[in-house]
Amino acid sequence: MGDADLKNELNYLRNKTRKGEDTLVSEAKKILKQDLFAEKKILENLKLYRTSFEVLDEEDLDSDEVFTLAEIKNIAVRYRLKFLDSGFFKPPIPRECNLKREYLNEKFQKEIKDFSVLAPYENFTDVNAQNQSVVFVKTNYDNYYLVYSWGKTLKENRKLKFLALRNFETLVITIVLITLIIAVSLPTRLITLDHKATYWSGYRAAAFFHLLIFNFGVTVYFTFAFAKNFSSTVWDRYRDF
Repeated sequence: MGDADLKNELNYLRNKTRKGEDTLVSEAKKILKQDLFAEKKILENLKLYRTSFEVLDEEDLDSDEVFTLAEIKNIAVRYRLKFLDSGFFKPPIPRECNLKREYLNEKFQKEIKDFSVLAPYENFTDVNAQNQSVVFVKTNYDNYYLVYSWGKTLKENRKLKFLALRNFETLVITIVLITLIIAVSLPTRLITLDHKATYWSGYRAAAFFHLLIFNFGVTVYFTFAFAKNFSSTVWDRYRDF
């Protein structure tokens, strides 16, 4: 397997999953958001109006660089990444990234101060981590504009490595598949002392269910012992996994 560029993965996911219905929903949200800033409603939503200077207006941006939170979460869960405020990020953020922020502030008359970063957990704990990181700035429609990407691309097999920990369903499926492979691989003589037993018999089915119970028990033990959490629940939380 080769390397996985997070930016390419995001683009591929967006092009693959976005449908016409998504566009309609997005447009409806934009209309509602714009209505909040109608002249008569500015005073009623003054706090929201003030924060609008800290986000980018999507109408001014390249739509190819804008991603929804759901798309970012999908990639974060798939590759077991974190999506956190840049304040938690340990390695120094490249000068080019900060220059891009200053450029955006000047061009669109904004006051963008913070980034959100998509990166492996190590990048939020180790100042010397060099894994790929992707920086985003929030937009006025609660989406995210991709500002800058740098670092070593991730190994494609990272997806497979953390497949079981994506969520509860993938963990169960993984355990069942592994148990099934073991059960069908065992010679009949190791399953039963009955010399008349055929390969496909009740003995093999019984062995499968016994192994399944054992594997579930071992998995639960190690999950709690090493405090492993599902990627789908901790992708945007700093203190977990």
